[in-house]
Amino acid sequence: MESTPNKSLSHRLRNFIAACAAVLFFVFVFLPFLTSSFDILGRMSAYLDENGIDPSRYFYTDVEQVSEAEQYLESVLKTD
Repeated sequence: MESTPNKSLSHRLRNFIAACAAVLFFVFVFLPFLTSSFDILGRMSAYLDENGIDPSRYFYTDVEQVSEAEQYLESVLKTD
């Protein structure tokens, strides 16, 4: 197995900054553009904003829409 030569600090730092910039571009430019490009994604985003739902939260118990969504899914997925 060949060992790779150690890269200089400036090279590693430049790669790190480029990777961080790519992630920030993806999150703050590309994803919002994608959301606004598709009508269904835009409506979903607007609904979440209007109802004060933070999609990054792991668990909701105090939002009425959670129980409504659960009831809807149960009725849709129920096999007769």
